[in-house]
Amino acid sequence: MVTLGTLLKDARLVIEKSDALVLLCELVKKDKGWVLTHRSEEVSDDVYGEYRKMVMRRAAGEPVAYITGKKEFYSLDFEVTRDVLIPRPDTEVLAEWAIENSDSQTEVLDICTGSGCLGLTVAYYKQCKVTLVDISEAALGIAKRNAEILGIDAEFVKCDILTDTCSGRYDVIISNPPYVETPMLDSLMPDVRLYEPELALDGGRDGLMFYPVIIKKASSILKDNGKLGVEVGIGQAKAVAETMKENNFENITVLKDLAGIERVVTGCKN
Repeated sequence: MVTLGTLLKDARLVIEKSDALVLLCELVKKDKGWVLTHRSEEVSDDVYGEYRKMVMRRAAGEPVAYITGKKEFYSLDFEVTRDVLIPRPDTEVLAEWAIENSDSQTEVLDICTGSGCLGLTVAYYKQCKVTLVDISEAALGIAKRNAEILGIDAEFVKCDILTDTCSGRYDVIISNPPYVETPMLDSLMPDVRLYEPELALDGGRDGLMFYPVIIKKASSILKDNGKLGVEVGIGQAKAVAETMKENNFENITVLKDLAGIERVVTGCKN
């Protein structure tokens, strides 16, 4: 007889305990508390077979979020595929800042939106208008599904931020652009390097390729006293803050993530 407890015990031999539990919860559509208190529950051969496939995928390095097809961000579930980056807790710092600086009348622009987790989170909690921009048609498809799931009437724009013109006028602009230095891509952890889209990771030779473009364009489409917030990589905050200053942004602030790393740079249009 195969039970939930047996599945967890066997899975822990090849993957992390927390991953084993998340995968099993997703498969049986129960929460962690239920699974842990029903270890003696017998499972069918189909469940056993499917769980084994999930565990082997994780053991091979595939991220849990891509196996389950979803990831929690700011207490909301977002659909994810290998066409978009997996939302990370670090990015919640930018989401929180945007939420604090928005209300129901705010018009928000999310550049390099990916799954839409940033812009849609702000729209969900503030019931404001949001426009999501990305170069990837596939990523916009994921963002659209997430908007539908959350009941948000968002606008979607396919745009190469490096070359295309931005239109509209916005109160708040947020962006988590690619910021990994090109030479560093091969040194990323395998679960990132082999599975997450390089298009959403590669920030050019110094990792800063997108920031001057985003900041310059933001300065022209932000309303008076509009605000810009961008996520940055380790050691990039000073350079990005200087670029904001050069483009006449004021009240420039650097926010740290839970690990104490300078993660977000914000400024107000002069």
